[in-house]
Amino acid sequence: MLIRVEVTPNPAARRFLLQRPLPLREPMAFSRSNERRPPLVERLLKIQGVTDLLFASEFISVSSDVTAEPWPDLQFAIVGEIIEGLAHGEDAELDRWIEQQLSSGDPVEQQIADLLRSRIAPRVARDGGSITLLSYGDGVATVEMRGACGGCPSAMMTLKRTVETTLKHYIPELQRVEASLQADSKKPFWKSMLEARGARFRNG
Repeated sequence: MLIRVEVTPNPAARRFLLQRPLPLREPMAFSRSNERRPPLVERLLKIQGVTDLLFASEFISVSSDVTAEPWPDLQFAIVGEIIEGLAHGEDAELDRWIEQQLSSGDPVEQQIADLLRSRIAPRVARDGGSITLLSYGDGVATVEMRGACGGCPSAMMTLKRTVETTLKHYIPELQRVEASLQADSKKPFWKSMLEARGARFRNG
């Protein structure tokens, strides 16, 4: 199977374009914070340094951290795992797994998660980032922004202008959206970018 690797604006992320579409009606983002994950996701997150995944029908977007191998080596490992997973039919389980996750829970929370996957996550993935719903309650949705978004100084502006506006348009019950940024988001963006390229900095 031919898998083409595409560079993104974020040096810490790549898109893996698939020759055969995945059976997904909507994009789905995953990270290590997800408690339950389908087999193909588990397979990719076992690779050291892989932190975030965005599955769409035509591609898989993969984000890495500073513990990962250089991209030429990391790409080889990722492509190998994707091919192995597809050979074992793990792509067929993706859509079924997503339906199972959506079949229970608060209907407003389900609607928020659905809108994030279908309308917002694909835009974020184009720049090498991901966004997922962590929780919803009392009119407040808390989302996790990772990858390019997690380290980007404009992430909060994007959150308010795009994410919150889009969700409020469809969900009157929603009052506001808050972000839980990844741990290294406090670093200056230039430092995160250099670390993604393999640079190392001394503490202090």
